[in-house]
Amino acid sequence: MTYLHSSLFILHIIFGSTALILFWVPMYTKKGQLNHKKFGRYYRNVMYAVAGTGAIMAALVLAIPLTIKHEYADRENAAEIAESIRYFWSFLLYLALLSYTSTKHGDAVLRAKENRAKLRTFAYVAPIALLFACGPLFIGIGIVRSNILHTVFGILGMLIGAGMLHYIYRKSVGVRAYILEHVGSMIGSGIGAYTAFLAFGGRQFLDAAGSYQVIFWIAPGVIGSVLSFALCKKYGKIFKVGDANSAVSVDAQSKLAKQ
Repeated sequence: MTYLHSSLFILHIIFGSTALILFWVPMYTKKGQLNHKKFGRYYRNVMYAVAGTGAIMAALVLAIPLTIKHEYADRENAAEIAESIRYFWSFLLYLALLSYTSTKHGDAVLRAKENRAKLRTFAYVAPIALLFACGPLFIGIGIVRSNILHTVFGILGMLIGAGMLHYIYRKSVGVRAYILEHVGSMIGSGIGAYTAFLAFGGRQFLDAAGSYQVIFWIAPGVIGSVLSFALCKKYGKIFKVGDANSAVSVDAQSKLAKQ
């Protein structure tokens, strides 16, 4: 199991490093251009690999923490250490879910365009509902254990999940609203990727910062939210995305989807 975990860790680092770079390519190429679409697909596939390897690693640690982290097995307080390990890796598992659902949603809304009925399937909605439902759990863990990471990302995950569900099931949305949904979701996946890097991959580099390292862990969420707001405003004007007051009817959405 330790060999499997180590192998997954290497793959996770490779895929994660690639995703951190690829994230910025679609951001700086115009929507609809070949490079934007091509590198967007690369980023999507790499993020699936990042989320998948991260989720499997987290599941292994949660199941057998002192087997994977065997250096702590002989400690007198091994049980307490195992509990702390599980809490930290549960956070990483939640980040994997956040990254997966955000990436999946960002891709799916472009494919569905105005036809949001395509998104209303159990297989598609279930991971998003799980992201939303686990939010209060992580908020509670964060409050009880005074862990700001769990609290902040419990809130973030719940808000992102609620936003996705609202978009999927809302009676009507503005014309080309899927563009802004795509932008926001892809930035959400980037937040997950950069947070995972700083909270896990970059931990050793940030140890010198002591208690201030939590600032670096939260920074991707803050910066990503500002970036999402700015880009959504920009593309909302470029593509003339309709607001809720100019939402089109279901018939009009169906016609647009056929174009």
